[in-house]
Amino acid sequence: MRTINSLKFALSIGALATIAACTPNKSASLVADSSNGIIGGDAVADSDVIRKSTVSIVVNVLTQDDQEGQFLCTGSIVSENTILTAAHCVPGNEYKKAAMYVVFATDLNKMDRTNIQAVTGVVVHPRYGEGDARLRATIEKLKKSGNPNGDGVELSDRDQGADNYDYAVIKIQGKIPKNYQIANILTDETVLKNGAKVTLAGYGLTNVKKEKVDLKNYPDLDAAIASGQIGCTYDRTTCYILTQENENILKKTDVYVIQAYGESEVALDQSQGKGACHGDSGGPAFINIGGVEYLWGVTSRGTGQDGIDDCSNYAIYGKVNAQWGEFVAKAIAQLNAPKK
Repeated sequence: MRTINSLKFALSIGALATIAACTPNKSASLVADSSNGIIGGDAVADSDVIRKSTVSIVVNVLTQDDQEGQFLCTGSIVSENTILTAAHCVPGNEYKKAAMYVVFATDLNKMDRTNIQAVTGVVVHPRYGEGDARLRATIEKLKKSGNPNGDGVELSDRDQGADNYDYAVIKIQGKIPKNYQIANILTDETVLKNGAKVTLAGYGLTNVKKEKVDLKNYPDLDAAIASGQIGCTYDRTTCYILTQENENILKKTDVYVIQAYGESEVALDQSQGKGACHGDSGGPAFINIGGVEYLWGVTSRGTGQDGIDDCSNYAIYGKVNAQWGEFVAKAIAQLNAPKK
């Protein structure tokens, strides 16, 4: 397994991006159509235990300029009525209105309203965003020193944005269907060694195609990059039109642990054409021990090769057990506490 060049991994502007559908679709239907199955993955069978604890999360939004949109995430069942996902999947004040739904179906193309349950409560980790803030501070410090890329500077994982606490627990209106179950939580994190094989699951993109563009004849490059239509290398010498592909079904794939990232996160290798991408945010990472699949991770963010947003380099997953007592269990209790 290759090791991370930590500096290039995190300090290039835009290198780490949340693995969610960042731009809502114009359609507000309950099936997301622009970011839906794990790159290089296989369809998850109905009999697979991974299917039984993995769900999709659809968020319908109304933007501040009154545009209807939608984005997709993935989640894991952690109690009879709560789902663990990523904090960045929870819509914020940037939207005028928002509604979240959990979909209990492996194929979103065939679902009906009996598969959908409304989200009635949300708890976001109180420390969410601390890693982002530390990374921004590090970048500003390096800029002021005249070394914006941090050449030759040794920095800790936390200075580079590790431990971002990207966790949220959401409560559904009823209880999980009878053909679903609560995930088994990994408690012995020592098995997450460098080179360990883990399984990722989600409803995110199945492929990102790249078509090289002629920069001399391309108008308004900055706007195209901001919209996600164009992806460029860090130095902007090479840019591509990015075309996202999806199948709207739950998929899974195996990747390998590269190393721990801070105290509560793990870096995974996605350079072999397999891994999580947009729409997989909040989804699970499992490890098989003695024939049992144990949930250990929550999809947070990642990076593509040379800064291209194609999910082809690394992914960062938050460890579930590391935050179980501090956050997850407390959030479940809070969401189920009797109303006063």
